[in-house]
Amino acid sequence: MSKDIIKPEGMDLIRHLNAGHAICNKCGALMERKEDPTGGCDIYVCPSCKWEIDEMDYVYQDEEEEWTPETLNAFEGDIPPAGCRACGGPYPQCKSSCKLFDD
Repeated sequence: MSKDIIKPEGMDLIRHLNAGHAICNKCGALMERKEDPTGGCDIYVCPSCKWEIDEMDYVYQDEEEEWTPETLNAFEGDIPPAGCRACGGPYPQCKSSCKLFDD
């Protein structure tokens, strides 16, 4: 049985990142977590391009987006501050509890 390869985009991508899922930096597919056979950190493995990286070395590398009308629609008109995507919180639901939004 083959497993579907998921390549999230737009708000779906943001939801996956906020939920703590790893996204492949090479092809954009949702990565699988595998146990390291040597007993070290777990490994993220891309089911699409087979790229592998240690869990501790993984950082999602998002290309800087241009805020076009299409991009604004993906965020429902609410542009998240630069630190929000790095935080991993469930933007925009996290606004009420985040120090970044304290006045």
